[in-house]
Amino acid sequence: MIRSVLSLGVLLTFVGTASAVPKTAEAPTLATVKGTCERLVIGGQDVTGQCTGTLLNTSYATGRVGFYFVTSDGAALTFTGLGSSQVKPDPDTAVQPVDGVIFGFKGQYDREKAVGICRFTNPNDRPGSVNCSAETRGGRFSADFTTDGKPPEIVKP
Repeated sequence: MIRSVLSLGVLLTFVGTASAVPKTAEAPTLATVKGTCERLVIGGQDVTGQCTGTLLNTSYATGRVGFYFVTSDGAALTFTGLGSSQVKPDPDTAVQPVDGVIFGFKGQYDREKAVGICRFTNPNDRPGSVNCSAETRGGRFSADFTTDGKPPEIVKP
């Protein structure tokens, strides 16, 4: 199903506005959590059935962060923004502005400017949640994920 979304919806989303992710990017800190992907919408197409139980979060020295929602066939939808713009309404919750959406599939990465947010809670002591939504010229992107309550696995560069 994701392949048809890729060919029919997502590729149309990025035509003429895509730029490749830089190949010389620094290595980020990577956090991985397991849990349940409750919803995944790519370019207005619901592909929740393809979403896996793994969520990745990257944090670069530049301050850029990303939340990666992964599909069963290896595609990934990333919501990205600057971590310095986060708002913390309480000690266990953060709201991250999103200024870009990146879609990766089979070694190809397309980025679209976006306006949106990711709201996430602390996954260390109990199940946490990550809820992202963004609007682009090509459509709406959204994802909801609930962690399994285990602390993230963190890999630092």
